[in-house]
Amino acid sequence: MNRSLTRRRKTTRSALACACILLATLASIMWVRSDAHSAPPTCELSGGNKKIAASPGAGLLGASDGDLNRELTVAKNLNMWAVRLDVDWSVVEPRRGQRNWAPIDRVVNAIVAHGMCPVGLATYTPLWAARITDFPRNSHYRPADPNLFASFAAAAAQRYADSIAVWEIWNEPNLANYWLPRANSTEYGRLLDASYAAIKRVVPGAAVISGGLAPGTDNGRDIAPLTFVRNLYQGGYNRSFDALSVHPYTYPALPNDPAAASWSTAARMWDMRDIMVAAGDADKKIWMTEFGAPTGTGTNSVSEAFQAQSIEVAVGAQYDAPWLGPLFVYSLRDAGTDPNNLEHNFGLVRRDWSPKQAYTLLDSR
Repeated sequence: MNRSLTRRRKTTRSALACACILLATLASIMWVRSDAHSAPPTCELSGGNKKIAASPGAGLLGASDGDLNRELTVAKNLNMWAVRLDVDWSVVEPRRGQRNWAPIDRVVNAIVAHGMCPVGLATYTPLWAARITDFPRNSHYRPADPNLFASFAAAAAQRYADSIAVWEIWNEPNLANYWLPRANSTEYGRLLDASYAAIKRVVPGAAVISGGLAPGTDNGRDIAPLTFVRNLYQGGYNRSFDALSVHPYTYPALPNDPAAASWSTAARMWDMRDIMVAAGDADKKIWMTEFGAPTGTGTNSVSEAFQAQSIEVAVGAQYDAPWLGPLFVYSLRDAGTDPNNLEHNFGLVRRDWSPKQAYTLLDSR
């Protein structure tokens, strides 16, 4: 690969080497950092440039007040700029016309109280808003009417106009699992187009970024990220986002591993950048709204040292490529304790709140 991510060798290596010695000490002090209540950052689109943020996942909405506070304190202690949260249509409006914003209000208010920026992920579909012919069984089906989704996104943007300055439209739309029954870049482009216009009408200063594209292949159900970006530009849908969003996961390989170049979503960001520049979008950045690696013993899991190294490479890339925007680490806390379950082990801290080596790395920046 002739344009790979640059691996940085920083002085933080010494911190990693002694991480095992620091674990007990960090566990006792990580919640009482003196800088935990610094002034809120600039939350506009440019506010996150070259900064680290958190993408804790959907579980944040269901966390207890105590766990929510503690998880956000992890992010704040690491000087994270923002927290990405699901503003899930299926949670807010499970029955048509009956909206309950309380679960979202609670998390938005908590993020702001911790001095960070909420980044809203408007996403998913209530069963009543999906296509009957799709026989929907969960919230990951495409909406029957993109304008109806856009109306929800605009209502959310208006409600949180004083708190949320950046909106991401949908999660991983290039994967069938999140755009059932199969991914379709034109359908998504229409949803993005409608949402962009609706949000800008009610909050002209809000920024809209495209849905984060996940690793995938052109297999008839999923669409490879680069293909998806090419399709969006060919359809003219690039006029409906202020930044492009990608989830450049590469585990169990490093982002800069030449052996992974043929399938690496991280490596494909350079090709996406070429498409953007050729279309006159050189001023738009690529946001990495999810990135991380699962520790544990499951298939494709990695060691804690490897997880830390992977994040270090991604952080280095932000500085080597000026067109890369913020990096959102997925996730803050392990979702469970099963070492064989990948989804349980993406955290910077374990389920018992003890820090992993990746936490130590980011804490030493």
